[in-house]
Amino acid sequence: MGEDVFREEGIAVTYELKIKSDRVYREGEFQKLEIGVEDGRIAEMGLDLPPGKKEEDFGSNMVIPGVIDGHVHFREPGGTEKEDFQSGSRAAARGGVTTVVDMPNNDPPIKTEKLFKEKKRIVEDKSLVNFALYSGIPRDLTEVRRILKAGAVGFKYYMAEEEVNLKELAERLDEHGALLAVHAEDSEFLLPNGSPTNPSEYLDSRPAKAELSAVSKLMNNRPERLHVVHVTLPETVSRLGDKVTQEVTPHHLILSRSDLKLDDFKAVTNPPIRNSDEVSGLQEFFSSGKIKMIASDHAPHRPGEKLTDNPEIASPGIPGVETILPLSLTYARENNLPISLPIEALTARPAEVFGFSKRGRIKEGYWADLTVVESEVSRKIRGENFFSKARVTPFEGHKVSYWPQVTYVNGTQIYRKGKLNESATGDFLGGSLNV
Repeated sequence: MGEDVFREEGIAVTYELKIKSDRVYREGEFQKLEIGVEDGRIAEMGLDLPPGKKEEDFGSNMVIPGVIDGHVHFREPGGTEKEDFQSGSRAAARGGVTTVVDMPNNDPPIKTEKLFKEKKRIVEDKSLVNFALYSGIPRDLTEVRRILKAGAVGFKYYMAEEEVNLKELAERLDEHGALLAVHAEDSEFLLPNGSPTNPSEYLDSRPAKAELSAVSKLMNNRPERLHVVHVTLPETVSRLGDKVTQEVTPHHLILSRSDLKLDDFKAVTNPPIRNSDEVSGLQEFFSSGKIKMIASDHAPHRPGEKLTDNPEIASPGIPGVETILPLSLTYARENNLPISLPIEALTARPAEVFGFSKRGRIKEGYWADLTVVESEVSRKIRGENFFSKARVTPFEGHKVSYWPQVTYVNGTQIYRKGKLNESATGDFLGGSLNV
């Protein structure tokens, strides 16, 4: 099928699938529409379309583009006791997420062409949803080209853990137009008072100045395509400006330190949840559209690593791929924000950041990655119901008023009201760069 899909006048057509809804999200607004799907793509949109071999009428439920979660840790290979690509992608499907971008901090870290290809081989038959993969930064920068050619969507830099010559790295990445995603914490400002002994001290050990110092260093030697993950401070957003893309997580946007009991590591993550005034400033930047992307930073751990107050056996990180959509939409409703703000931040914007062609919008010729959302519900998030292996969440009992009901990946229904289509697999979305 070509790039442009259309129905020739006078020729009878029967689509593989026809979806109807009174509220289809199209170009920033909801419309009553029918969607004809053929060969996994949206072939036609309008009213009174030809019939489908299979038809679904979703009534007043919203049909939105499938969520693209640009930051997950599915732990495969090396940490599958916490999560693997099968369990992680099942959780994604339940959460209305149709594409995930997985991080390279595996065991061993994915920093070579060989390891990248091996990871892709391991996970490609397990993922129910579309997936893309970051690479770590190779020791030999001449390997950047080979890793990109293997399909890496970009490179991830953990500033507090790695020694990297930013100037040399930026020059190498710019040769290929490659993306650098950065966890911006400067090790110089971590653990200023010795090793922490409890959750509160752990949060104190990763102060705001660690993020701000890291951002300053980045801006002095940044590649053309720089993406800063999980920003937590309004000053960070200001310093990065419009030429650097950035993402915020629901937990950093919604929770503040005053919300945390800190009797265990349930809500502890890197970088940490900030103070109320800092969170308020971050919320203002999101409301004004300065932060254009939401990602979960889905970081699963075993219960014993979260339900403890001992930093020596605890692990920072919060599961989020299953809750990113209902939390984001509910946040917008509760703060009187246009719903288009979180929808665009979850769909079209990440598609642009990663260069995913024909994804992130409901539009003729685009892939039929679609999520059906019930918009007038009253539900509480319960970790025991998660499809993820990680079922400890700081959002336990949090009320949401939106909930994903049905998920389509490339025109195939992979999730419907608690049931999965386990026979489906998503596509690998490799990078499309100058290599």
